Parts: sequence; structure tokens; C-alpha cells
Amino acid sequence: MNDDFFLGWLARECRFQASVHFAPRTRIGYRIARRVIVTPKDEPQLNMWLSTQGITARVVKDKEQIMQIIRILAPIKQYVKDVNGMSKMLKLLEVNKRRASHQDILDAIELIE
Repeated sequence: MNDDFFLGWLARECRFQASVHFAPRTRIGYRIARRVIVTPKDEPQLNMWLSTQGITARVVKDKEQIMQIIRILAPIKQYVKDVNGMSKMLKLLEVNKRRASHQDILDAIELIE
């Protein structure tokens, strides 16, 4: 099987999720959680192909690996099933989680809803 097959598979299965959680111990009281679910169930062939692309987990929370998934999907953006989630994730990746202001958190909440 070639890369096009796996790329289409990834575009169909990949889901981007972001949420804002109450975190009273943080400076502003909230935290932004970002994750990408590559596939809902374990798919060994897709996971092996993704490992050649630098993605090592089925549920990705690392900012660099999330960016890698977005880079992989960029050429076929119009075929990504969760394209709205992908564009929101791109905007949320710009928010620095450690230096987020209250306004940044409010903007993130608006993006998520």
C-alpha cells in the first residue's frame, strides 16, 4: 500500500479536540487541553505508517506531534472530515498555555463552542 491510501485513511479518521478546563491552582484558573485522536480504534497498519511519519501514539497531546499531523494533512485539507476542528486547532496552537491571559482563554472558549 502506498502513502496516498494511508493519507486518505488518516483524513477520514482523524479528529481534533480542544477544551478549556477549570484549574484553580493555575495563575488564571483555567487550562487549555488539546488532543488529536488519530483513529477511534487501534489500527495497526495505520499506526505503523504514522510511526514512519513521526507520530507515535493514537491519541496525540504533544504540540509538535499535533503540528506534524496538520502538516501531513495540509496537502489534502479539503478532504479532511474534521476540517473545522483542524482549523480551530491551528488557532489554539498559537495560544501559549503557560502565558495565556484571561482574554486568551475567553477567545479559546469561543473557538471551541
